[in-house]
Amino acid sequence: MAETKTVASQVQQFAGENMKKMFEEQTTRMTQMFDEMGKAHTKWIEYGNTQLDEMNELMKTQFNYANELAAGWRKMSLETAKKSVESFKA
Repeated sequence: MAETKTVASQVQQFAGENMKKMFEEQTTRMTQMFDEMGKAHTKWIEYGNTQLDEMNELMKTQFNYANELAAGWRKMSLETAKKSVESFKA
């Protein structure tokens, strides 16, 4: 009977050691996975911020161009109106 307890305790000890080793390995893998996920997330945020900055610059350029077009249109309209008035004077 004592031999059966010894074998059972050896099996329990072996199983316990293996389970502990498996959990430690799994924890190591999960840590590595989460580290990589953190790196990827950081890159994604940086890329998104870059895209937002570029869109902001594009919008500024478009607004400035629209303003230049409007100013040109106003100038041409005023010149045309002045020429029309001059043609009636002659």
